[in-house]
Amino acid sequence: MLFNNKFSIVGLFVLVLSFSMNSCKSKGDSEPIETETAIPPFENEEFVTFYNTFSSDSIFQMEHITFPLEGTRPQEDSTDVVPDDFRWTQDNWKLHRPFDDGNKTFVRQFENGPGNIIIEYIADKSGQYSMERRFAKLSAGWHLIYYRKMGKY
Repeated sequence: MLFNNKFSIVGLFVLVLSFSMNSCKSKGDSEPIETETAIPPFENEEFVTFYNTFSSDSIFQMEHITFPLEGTRPQEDSTDVVPDDFRWTQDNWKLHRPFDDGNKTFVRQFENGPGNIIIEYIADKSGQYSMERRFAKLSAGWHLIYYRKMGKY
């Protein structure tokens, strides 16, 4: 009887140890090991190259805007009414140039939006004047899909 009890205790110990090791191994295998921090899309080399070319090449810029472009503009004066369905067209588009911080008057910020969208905000330091652009990676590459012109909103 003593042999059976020792055998049972040893067997039980081996069984518990085996389950414990398998449990630890399974847990470790199922969790991804992160060796690098993911690069935000707006810091991705592909987007940075697109963004710089978009800002400096007028033909490239026009080819990478989805006209009619959704967006808005500020009121020109107190009697001006901006329609809710306002759209930018090739006819009313003014080319965008590289970002200029205006001697540190303006700040720029990028955020990841939903899906493959990158949102760019530019504002004066007071926060009274701002603009927004949204870029999306479409099947034909990166495109500007939304533009809210610099103004007081």
